[in-house]
Amino acid sequence: MSDVLLAIATMAAVVAGGWFIQARGILPAGSREMLATVSFSIAGPCLLLATVAKADLATLASAGAAVTWGTTLALAAVLAVVARWGLRLPAGRATITALSGSYINAGNLGLPLAVYLFGDALAVVPTMLLQLLVMAPIAFGVLGRAADAHPVATVRTVTQDGDAPVRRSAFASAVLNPLTLATLAGLVLALLPWSVPEAALAPFDLVGAAAPPLALLTLGMSLSSDVRLADAAAGTRTSLAGPMLLTVAARAVIHPLLTWGVGLAVGLDDAALAVVVSMAALPTAQNVVVYANRYRCAVDVASRACVLTTALSGPVLIAVSALV
Repeated sequence: MSDVLLAIATMAAVVAGGWFIQARGILPAGSREMLATVSFSIAGPCLLLATVAKADLATLASAGAAVTWGTTLALAAVLAVVARWGLRLPAGRATITALSGSYINAGNLGLPLAVYLFGDALAVVPTMLLQLLVMAPIAFGVLGRAADAHPVATVRTVTQDGDAPVRRSAFASAVLNPLTLATLAGLVLALLPWSVPEAALAPFDLVGAAAPPLALLTLGMSLSSDVRLADAAAGTRTSLAGPMLLTVAARAVIHPLLTWGVGLAVGLDDAALAVVVSMAALPTAQNVVVYANRYRCAVDVASRACVLTTALSGPVLIAVSALV
């Protein structure tokens, strides 16, 4: 328990430092975007490539990974049904609501949590692959056809067919991104019949070590402005009470408890159970805000869900540590 509290306190201190840096304007304009780019495009991929290349691939085909995939997909499906037919939301808004309640912050918070709490970034890989290779493409397919979603013109390319270019661009941004490509490259290296020399992976280890603190700093810097941006970017006057209650309950209560129950049922050991439940307790991913902005759909839901669930993630993770 003390180790968990120390890890959470350490991450919270770095996030608070990022918030302070942004709020006080200590760094030049555009620094947040630059640090985020370094973390997402360079340091994070280096960390994942080196970690996966040296990993026992049985971990990615383990019972714990199956629990993560099954519970996350089941939750997303239930949220979509409740949002669409229970709350009677339009298809696009229902899709963003479902993503807000099931698509976790695996990059900015999952990576440092896995490193600081479990000592291994591999813990976040099953979740990241599921989200980027399965959940995001499905969501883009729905959003691309939803009447209440309006793809941003700047992502269009010149072709002969309607809005298909937007869908392809969105799909590429989710699947063909540095984190996914680095993970897939690591899988290829891990499948080789020989071990990759440590010396070859050492530069990736060195650069990758910067990923967790950079991710936490940029998360804190974004929180400094996201609350204001959420109000300014809201593109609808539709009531937020239902979607917010649904998404916050899913992230803070339902997903961790569901994962804990299924993990116990399939007989996960204490270490594996701690990993999958902790991943399930992470807040809404900022990627959902990006997707909502890209399709100009339910930006208010995504932004507020990201802010609220991130604020609640500390107490939720402490409760998880006491539970498992």
